[in-house]
Amino acid sequence: MDQNFCRHYKGDCYPPTNRYCRNCPEAEPACNRIWQAVLDLSNSNNGGPVILPDTRAVMYPNPKNPNIVHLKINVKWNLTKEDFLHYIATGHARMGRKEQRKDPSVSPSLTRQEPYVHSIAKMLGGTKNPLIQDVLKNQKGK
Repeated sequence: MDQNFCRHYKGDCYPPTNRYCRNCPEAEPACNRIWQAVLDLSNSNNGGPVILPDTRAVMYPNPKNPNIVHLKINVKWNLTKEDFLHYIATGHARMGRKEQRKDPSVSPSLTRQEPYVHSIAKMLGGTKNPLIQDVLKNQKGK
């Protein structure tokens, strides 16, 4: 995880601070709006699977936790809010081992989220989406 992916991140890449985005006081409005767009996309098929283009994965909503959506190929796994926001900032969300927590290309949850996060971002309009632009400005402070 790139500890400098966001100017608001306060943590050391280790649990529980790797989940800081879930309660960041600066998440409103930019980060929360783009995450809401991800949640809305996950719900866009009335709770059914949403196909992620250019991958074999599908996305499902998680009605029990608004900080997580589910992805599935053969098994379900979590895509967390912080993994998605880390990807927006860095372009990376790779799998890692616990000793790789500070590797800037590894996702905060250490799970493999590429190419799925790329597909989701693309479905939301990519870097030209004003919501993604707002998140980048919020993360960088510009």
